[in-house]
Amino acid sequence: MKAEELVKLENVWVYYDSIPVLEAINLSVESNDFLGIIGPNGGGKTTLLKVILGLIKPNRGRVTVLGMPPERGRKHIGYISQFNLFDHDFPISVFEVVLMGRYKRSGLLPRYTEE
Repeated sequence: MKAEELVKLENVWVYYDSIPVLEAINLSVESNDFLGIIGPNGGGKTTLLKVILGLIKPNRGRVTVLGMPPERGRKHIGYISQFNLFDHDFPISVFEVVLMGRYKRSGLLPRYTEE
């Protein structure tokens, strides 16, 4: 059984001003893959994630998420960015934050259960 290709980058280049941040990146992530992205500060890790999410368009190359352009594919995946600071008095639970991602599809007053 062939694995489903979830993310594919082909010869992706990203520049900030005229400085290359990602150069000739080729990546394929298939179902059941386990992927870690490591590297030094300023090494392009966040830029790579933003390209996959469609938040940054590459200057060159092609990106697909679930076989679609990232802008369409990202609707079918979840992403939570990392923050260094966390307000412990933030008046909402993790469960409620996750449900916020469902509001677009289910309307403002959906009926959710604990399931």
